[in-house]
Amino acid sequence: MVMGSAVLRTSAIDSPKLLYKFLLRECQKLPHGAKEFYKHSIKQNFKQHVYEPDPERVKQIIQRALDDAKWIVQKYEKQ
Repeated sequence: MVMGSAVLRTSAIDSPKLLYKFLLRECQKLPHGAKEFYKHSIKQNFKQHVYEPDPERVKQIIQRALDDAKWIVQKYEKQ
């Protein structure tokens, strides 16, 4: 059932602000070294794309970030 709730959470993310909050919360699931690395990476990527004018591109970025976050969390859960 946990996986189902994760799908519901990610499907509700439709803005950069919600994505940012979600990704930082997901970092809490990671080991300390990885947590700090990915938090820094998230912040840098948001700074890089803060002025993205194309709404379609923003949707692509959000989807890619969600896919990447899922993969990273699963990677560390296996260890």
